[in-house]
Amino acid sequence: MKLVLTLLFLSITTVFAQSILKGRIVEKNGKPIYLANVYIEGTYDGSTTDSLGNFTFETNERGAKTIKASVVGRPLYSKLIELPHKELLVIQLQASENRLQEVSIQAGVLQANSSGRNTVMSPLDIVTTAGSMGNIISALATLPGAQVAGENGRLMVHGGDASETQTYINGIRVAQPYTATPNEVPVRGRFSPMLFKGVNFSTGGYSAEFGNALSSILALSTENTIEQPKTEVSLSSVGLGLGHTLQWGKNSLTFNNSYTNLKPYSKIITPDIRWTKPYENASGELIYRHQFKKGFLNIYGAYNFENMGLYQSDINYEEPIPLKKKSNNSYANITYSQDLGNRWAFHSGVGIGYLIDKFHYGNIYLPNNEKSLHVKGTLRKTWKNSIKSIWGIEYFDNNYKEEYHRQELAHPYGYHSKMTSLFTETTFGLLPNLIGKIGLRGTTSNLQSKKTIEPRASLGYALNKYTQLSLAYGTFHQQAPSPLLKYDPQLDWLAARHYIANYFYEKSGHLLRLEAYHKTYDNLIKYNSQIAGYDSQYDNNGNGKVKGFDVFYKNTSSVKNLQYWISYSYTDSKRNEANYPHTVTPSYVYKHSLFIVGKYWFAGLRSQLSLTNSFVSGRNYNDPNQTTFMNGHTKGYNNLSMSWSFLYSQQKIIHFSVSNVLGASPIYGYQYAGRPNIQGIYDRRPIVPTAKRFVFLGYFWTISKNKKDNQLDNL
Repeated sequence: MKLVLTLLFLSITTVFAQSILKGRIVEKNGKPIYLANVYIEGTYDGSTTDSLGNFTFETNERGAKTIKASVVGRPLYSKLIELPHKELLVIQLQASENRLQEVSIQAGVLQANSSGRNTVMSPLDIVTTAGSMGNIISALATLPGAQVAGENGRLMVHGGDASETQTYINGIRVAQPYTATPNEVPVRGRFSPMLFKGVNFSTGGYSAEFGNALSSILALSTENTIEQPKTEVSLSSVGLGLGHTLQWGKNSLTFNNSYTNLKPYSKIITPDIRWTKPYENASGELIYRHQFKKGFLNIYGAYNFENMGLYQSDINYEEPIPLKKKSNNSYANITYSQDLGNRWAFHSGVGIGYLIDKFHYGNIYLPNNEKSLHVKGTLRKTWKNSIKSIWGIEYFDNNYKEEYHRQELAHPYGYHSKMTSLFTETTFGLLPNLIGKIGLRGTTSNLQSKKTIEPRASLGYALNKYTQLSLAYGTFHQQAPSPLLKYDPQLDWLAARHYIANYFYEKSGHLLRLEAYHKTYDNLIKYNSQIAGYDSQYDNNGNGKVKGFDVFYKNTSSVKNLQYWISYSYTDSKRNEANYPHTVTPSYVYKHSLFIVGKYWFAGLRSQLSLTNSFVSGRNYNDPNQTTFMNGHTKGYNNLSMSWSFLYSQQKIIHFSVSNVLGASPIYGYQYAGRPNIQGIYDRRPIVPTAKRFVFLGYFWTISKNKKDNQLDNL
């Protein structure tokens, strides 16, 4: 702590010499480009061009730096320059090589990447959002259409539950994307933001390339570039981390390891958890890249070990129940891309996952393991810049086994699923300002007797260079989620249809996105018991409907050094599933959710302040003391989070964040006793956060030869 305070004091009293970078951004013919973005990579230093294409901004940077420039409809410009740069810098942006890129189909798609085109969030936006704590899932919750239940931390989209969203890395499925936690404690995404430069988040109507998801696809992608050597060290209030990149020739190897232990943190800030073994996590990721003459090889691997023990409250028992959980989760994928010439491209990949989970709850022991395999191959062809086609085949193999042990009782169950899918999709330019996309996907499975056929279509129309309208339709199928399929492997396909209309506007640092949707469900799963178990009876007689609209507005230009966005979602979800006697709004859905996110860069203090204020309405719950099913309703609540990122130097960062600054006390729902008391009343206990707030303090240090890299992308 003394080190942190010393660094803070030194930084505030140090005067950084500033230089001015001036330049001009033009087209190939010399015509100026208005409102182009120009910035120094890895910093907040940058500006936009005026009507003559000129830009000017101050910077404290020295030495070799990468200058980047972008504007809608043109490829990203990147060049290494030496600072201070006293001469006028002239940047020439190339015209778009593909007419199809001039119009994008926005319906159901939220882009969060570094391309600069129709991007609602950059990677830096994701990780510097207050309240996210470096968790991609928490940052995505501030986008329209997304919800994260406070008691489980899993991503839900447009009125669907968490099982309806699938995660992909470089086009390959991840069977287990979340960490392990006890009941009523939110999980986190398993993967570090530092290794991903692109995030495409679908809220419905997604490409025929993906399947087995009723609501959403979260596609993470690593860059197909050779990384430069560097070392990254982090120390925080909950653990430590070490990352390193090696580079030789056309090869690079990046690894990132971290260790988390909540025992020291729990002694300072006591959560509402009686630990017997405070949460402990050891994890790591690795990426090997090799650049061929016309191809690129990417090998990604991740492991995650978790161990914890605690006493968990249960309304059915006088004393809390001892709980122990130990989990080992490994994942690896290999992808290869090849330019075949004549505008043909080939992409293939294979992903393997292995989970071993050991769970003790009182006198119940539940060991399980899951083995997953995904193999995929695709061919892509561009036809005369007006038509793009993709054809693909993929195979999924998922083997899940679990055993229920209680005293002398032992009951094994599980499933072994094998699915094969074929898909094709073509994007074509109908007019210079109108594009369409038609896709078809077919799947067969050893568990389901029927084959699925899924047609998908979408249109994008540009009213002008700032405004676009989009429509999307799709049919989607999904196997029953593992917590239910393991009990009854013969359950039929779940089905959904999406209808989406989207309006998108982007000009002069203002972005507005409006989307309305309607979704229908068929074949949802029902069972005849209070909770799902191996002795329950299951069928596919459920159904549902969801309708709603989303609003997203982002402003990056009205006030210098300030960016903010406002996200609102209205979700009207009605489902007849699980043990529901009739159609109701499920307990996991918020009808209204509003997020306001603001970030301000204090140039003099080399710091960024980030605030996230969320407002969500209450959720339904079933009170067995009442005659009407699901008639209870919790109160809505407000949550304010903040973070402060301070650049002590270009490669040293101090990061401080606090969630729930105002100390809100939300009630997510209630657990009711399985039997009434002697007065005939079912007792209950509220489900509340395990900690009032979470405080994080971290120090991040990057060591590299060019002395410009830092870990802004990790915060």
